[in-house]
Amino acid sequence: MGTTKSSYYLDLLEVVLLGITAFLIPVQVFLTPIPIATLCFLFLVRPRNYKALRESMHTLGFWAMLIPFFLYIIGLTYSDDITTALHNTETALSLLAFPLIATAFRLNGIERKLSILNISLIAGIFAIMIFSIINACGNYMETHNTDVFFYTQLLSSPHHHSYYAMFAVIIITQDIIRNRSLRSKGFIATEIATTLIMIVFIGMLSSKITILLLAIYAIYLIVRMVLSKRIPKWLSILIATLTIASVPAFYTLPMVKYRIDSMLDSLKAQHDGVETVRTRNESTTIRIKCMESALEVISENWLIGTGEGDVYAELQKKMKLRMGDDYEGTCASHNQFLRSFASFGILGIASLLLLFFAMFRKAIKSRNGTMIWWCIITLCFFGIEDMFCIINGIIFFCLFTGIMLMGRKG
Repeated sequence: MGTTKSSYYLDLLEVVLLGITAFLIPVQVFLTPIPIATLCFLFLVRPRNYKALRESMHTLGFWAMLIPFFLYIIGLTYSDDITTALHNTETALSLLAFPLIATAFRLNGIERKLSILNISLIAGIFAIMIFSIINACGNYMETHNTDVFFYTQLLSSPHHHSYYAMFAVIIITQDIIRNRSLRSKGFIATEIATTLIMIVFIGMLSSKITILLLAIYAIYLIVRMVLSKRIPKWLSILIATLTIASVPAFYTLPMVKYRIDSMLDSLKAQHDGVETVRTRNESTTIRIKCMESALEVISENWLIGTGEGDVYAELQKKMKLRMGDDYEGTCASHNQFLRSFASFGILGIASLLLLFFAMFRKAIKSRNGTMIWWCIITLCFFGIEDMFCIINGIIFFCLFTGIMLMGRKG
């Protein structure tokens, strides 16, 4: 009896720590190593986890998460800048920690444990959104400039927070699709209201890729509702009409319009070969030039890469050739596939392809709509961000990927 009771409390502690981790990701991600380290300790001291670990070791997903981390370890052996290599390897520790944490999560007996994790993330998004809006209101009282409610003036890392909000939209809407017959009308209304708030927050954060993904996801929902026989046609038509009408309304948001127009101008300037100061320094231009630089580094180090410690310096050299010796902006590749290829060569890109193959395979086999869309949006985020090089990105990715790959049976 005592063993059963202590096991219950340890299960509860694990869920609480995971909930704290999910909450802290949008609020203060630099505090997450504390609950993550505690979760790893709990994994090691609970004997039952070792049998589950042997089961996990027979799955593709387990090794698909671990292999990219092993490449960081191997990369230490041929990186000249060992300090940077060690720092980047430390950042990537989530690739090692979360396969273990997710394995323990599979055995956890707390009811609705996944819902607790999802709600914690959404609560964290709400917390940072409210704090940011309150802060923006104070700035507006001083400046009377509405720009304080958008993009980097609202939040220092708008892109990553828009990723969290996008996933929250997917979590909530997929829950409605799966469980609408089991939910009360009041609960569904609350979920719909929460989704709308997340969408407004995405507009305020003004991340172009997230807005595009949101539009694609909205089209998917419309088509699914129209084809569904369990949803009244009048309701499907109403929602479709409102969604379509929201597109021009979304575009009227000042920062959204400015960033999309700037992106189009930037792409045109690069095509025409006539860049202005604005188009030269626009984020899309910088990202494209960073990717071009990464491709050049890959062409020179395609077999084993530069090593994780040296890749940034190599990218910096290439960027200065493109932007001038006085360039002091970002020199990240802005593409995790290119970053891994440049750092670790063929094995680097192969490891990421294996990881996404494992993710899509599990999502399709389990017919898990949330995981399928998780695979889609993270694939897009990997295409524009060095997700493994930033603590915001890698902990967010590893937490939910680990739970989806190993936290469930089947």
